[in-house]
Amino acid sequence: MTPGLEEGPVASTSSKPAPEKSKKNPKGPPRKKKGSNNPQGKGKGRENWNRPYPQGYRIPKLQPSAMDSVFNMARTLMELTAKEQGCINRTFPHKH
Repeated sequence: MTPGLEEGPVASTSSKPAPEKSKKNPKGPPRKKKGSNNPQGKGKGRENWNRPYPQGYRIPKLQPSAMDSVFNMARTLMELTAKEQGCINRTFPHKH
């Protein structure tokens, strides 16, 4: 009985650690390398360089009221500079 019992646990223990080590060693480094995202990062970087704007970046669309205020400010600035220079500003004609 004792030799049979000894062989059982010895065989199981000797067979268990070997597969665990073989599994942990190969799976460990590749997962760490994948975690760094080297191939994915390179691909994304190249895509961003080719595209005018990277993914996830939305160009802010100003509302018409905001655009009007911006143009009004530009028109007033141009008028002030034109008056100082003594010339007529034709770039932003008034809409009356």
